[in-house]
Amino acid sequence: MNENRYLKSVISSRLAEKAPLIQVVIGPRQIGKTTALKASLKADAIYESADSPTPMNATVIEEWWEKANKTKSKILAIDEIQKIFNWSEVLKKLWDRDKYQLKVIVTGSSALLMEKGLKETLAGRFELIRAEHWNYQEANKVFDMSLKDYVEYGCYPGSMKFISDVERWGSYVRDSIIEPAIGRDLLQLHPVDQPALLRQVFRVAVGHPSEIISLTKLQGQLEGKGSVVTLQHYLKLLEDAFLVTGIQKYSTKILRTKKTPPKIIVHDNALMRCFERPITERISSEKFGRYFENTIGARLIEAGWELYYWKDRDKEVDFVALGPGGEKYAIEVKSAKTKISDLKSLIDFCKTTPSFEPCLISMDNQKIDGIKTLDVEQVLFCHRKY
Repeated sequence: MNENRYLKSVISSRLAEKAPLIQVVIGPRQIGKTTALKASLKADAIYESADSPTPMNATVIEEWWEKANKTKSKILAIDEIQKIFNWSEVLKKLWDRDKYQLKVIVTGSSALLMEKGLKETLAGRFELIRAEHWNYQEANKVFDMSLKDYVEYGCYPGSMKFISDVERWGSYVRDSIIEPAIGRDLLQLHPVDQPALLRQVFRVAVGHPSEIISLTKLQGQLEGKGSVVTLQHYLKLLEDAFLVTGIQKYSTKILRTKKTPPKIIVHDNALMRCFERPITERISSEKFGRYFENTIGARLIEAGWELYYWKDRDKEVDFVALGPGGEKYAIEVKSAKTKISDLKSLIDFCKTTPSFEPCLISMDNQKIDGIKTLDVEQVLFCHRKY
């Protein structure tokens, strides 16, 4: 039931190739990477997990490699490989020695550690598969989630059996998803001088979904002291753990873009809903609007779109989006009925930047003359193509 079926199909097709490169699956915790991986393996494949409380020595990779070499399928799968010290160097040595003798697939939950090892050591030897949080199509088909529930609660598959008891569901998300992601994937494996401050940055960020927040304002909401540079670094770590991304203001001038305050996008709405109080009450219509906008932004980011916002004094456009197929959309997201006068900022932006098409995404797919309607379910179904 908890299987990410699209991810499984990608992994299965790669392992079916005659001589694939090392397959590297990176993505968030608790979205079905392990389940999809195991479901894709042949019966005699060697599957090992490095997800232990303390880092392992790289010699275990050599042991697992030799075990896989003795099987008929000659497949080696290693889960959470970033937990193994010096993993990329050992894997490179073994791969160069026995190139294509084994089919190797590894997974990881830390983009920073994984990509550092890949780019510095395994260049030219791997293909990357970016696992995503569950999109609405998967959540609807597997768990029969309504669009409204998906927006409010997100979808971590392991949490869904508790959804009828929201307090228990919230405890599961906090203890089994957020804490391992921060406590094990970040604090154990990255140099973090102020662990308490990192946790505070996360809590403040998930409290401001789809909001533009200056780092100096963020400083004012924290109990600990941290420079703007430190806060930028901690936000980047949260992004590398697939938790929170700060998108930048759109500008044709790159330097100006980098200096603007970020707009916070939380990668799955469960990460913020689990902290709502009282947790048993449904969120307000105003907050639902923020959740809905966040859902759209998170899905576009996870599907590989390049995402920005735009703001000029009192004018603001929710998202300026560059798609993998060459799409250039300026997007307003509305959870309730809207009118053309409410879209003045969108229209003004597209007049001054005519290469972008004005678009509306709404819960009921409202249509307004002169504005392209993007079907909400189709947007929330989108994913990376492999």
